[in-house]
Amino acid sequence: MIADYVAAGKVYLVHRDFPLPMHKYGYEAARWLNAAARAGQFQNVEAALYDNQNAWAADGNIEKYVAGAMSSAEFKRVQIQMQGCAYPDAAVKPAAFALGGQTGQSCSLDTYIDQDRALGNKIPVQATPTYVITYKGTRLPAGSGLVSWPILKQFFDSLLSQ
Repeated sequence: MIADYVAAGKVYLVHRDFPLPMHKYGYEAARWLNAAARAGQFQNVEAALYDNQNAWAADGNIEKYVAGAMSSAEFKRVQIQMQGCAYPDAAVKPAAFALGGQTGQSCSLDTYIDQDRALGNKIPVQATPTYVITYKGTRLPAGSGLVSWPILKQFFDSLLSQ
């Protein structure tokens, strides 16, 4: 999709974060992904986190996969973005805090994640992934779940031919 449609300027892809409370390390993963985006490493880190989701979801060692997705110089830039986001006991932001509680810590990345959650609540997001397609100013009903590339491609081609 990115090569055929996004890079060609046919569609825009907007990523939003909606960490679910049932995923213990989801909010922390969103932080790392946003920090990586600020350092120009979104695609590499997103791929690494998806490819290794079962591992980091079990032990919370997200940093390992983020670091492995880029050079050490790039990783240092990401670490700078994560300043103020770590917890003293190396634990992640508990799900209750991800829903608007306070931790006493200041993480600049949380603002964006929480804004995305608020947008998701308006849709409302009920599952991940959820996708929202807007065509010529009209928002189509939100969908969720996996969609195969051939079906999504056919849908895009149908819209773009109108």
